[in-house]
Amino acid sequence: MRRRAAADGRGSSLLLVLGILTVFGLVLGILASVLLSDLRASRRRANEQYAAELARSGTDWARAVLLARGGRPAATLRVEGGEISVATEELPDGRLRVVSTGRVVEGDARLAARREVTVLSSALRRY
Repeated sequence: MRRRAAADGRGSSLLLVLGILTVFGLVLGILASVLLSDLRASRRRANEQYAAELARSGTDWARAVLLARGGRPAATLRVEGGEISVATEELPDGRLRVVSTGRVVEGDARLAARREVTVLSSALRRY
C-alpha cells in the first residue's frame, strides 16, 4: 500500500511541473512576439527619420553647390545606407525650386523615402 501512495504523489508532481513549464513557455512566446513587433516598428521609425535627414542633406548640398558654382545643381548621391536624388527647376519669377528625395535602401529593397521641396531666392544664384 505504501508504494502505491508514493507513486500517486510523484505522478501528480510531474503533472504540476509540466503544467508550469507549459504556462512558462506560452508566456515566453507571447513576450517574444511583442518584442519582435516592437523591434520592427522601431526600425521602421528609424528608417523614416534617416530618409528625412537624407532629404534635408540633399537640400543643403544643392544650396552649397549654388553658392559655390551657381547653375542648377542636380545629382544622385550615394551614401551609406541610402541615396539622395536632387533635382532643380527654375520658377518663372527667377527663384529656384530644389526637390530632394532621400531614400533608405538595403540591397535592392527601398525601406523608406522622404521628399523635401525648398524654394531658394534668386539672390543665392551665381551666374
